[in-house]
Amino acid sequence: MKVTQNKNLYQITWAPYIFPINCYVWEDKNELFVIDMGVKSFVSEIEKISRKLKKPVSKLLLTHAHADHVSGVPLFHQKFPKTEIGISQRDLRLIRGDFTLLPTESQNKIRGSFSKNIIHIDFTFKNKDILSTLEVIESSGHTPGSVSFFDTSSKTLIAGDAFQTRGGIAVSGTLKIFFPFPSLATWNSKVALTSAKKLRKLNPTLLAVGHDILLSDPIEQIEKAIRAAERK
Repeated sequence: MKVTQNKNLYQITWAPYIFPINCYVWEDKNELFVIDMGVKSFVSEIEKISRKLKKPVSKLLLTHAHADHVSGVPLFHQKFPKTEIGISQRDLRLIRGDFTLLPTESQNKIRGSFSKNIIHIDFTFKNKDILSTLEVIESSGHTPGSVSFFDTSSKTLIAGDAFQTRGGIAVSGTLKIFFPFPSLATWNSKVALTSAKKLRKLNPTLLAVGHDILLSDPIEQIEKAIRAAERK
């Protein structure tokens, strides 16, 4: 397990050199927000950070419903029973095992792995909702209800699997041979590209993704990834 701090953002990485899966802790003035909970091992690290900072964990926010972002939720809920857990209104259906597509959505088959365990959810959110300093940004494509979280003050973008940095930066759906899994689990690469362009317009100064390292001043690399996705 590896913990990397960038100002008030803590990145916790499981298996950083083999199959990196990230969880994030966002430090607010009086509380902590956790983003994604892919493996049980994250829970003990979050407990350490909470004790060190002497701040409670008020919410767990999930970027999307895939197993590598939610499988640690049962243990997290056991250890933090008062912490509210939220996911987008759309991906709540996936969490509940409903994979039917809406009439307004592309009818591509939903892909990727989903947890067979019960994933406790307390609330849902939608595009443009504000959770403390974090704004919910709809980023569909990887799943129909994927979201990112953006802090307008620091311009930190926590993008889930809208982008990957493992194997080279890429928009969700663009195959990277040394780490192909986000691409293989993407529902609709064209929708993902549209979301990537929207995220680019936010002009983030820090990009945090579901798999691999943080990127500072990421605009040039994001644009490179978008051009590659356009060519695809």
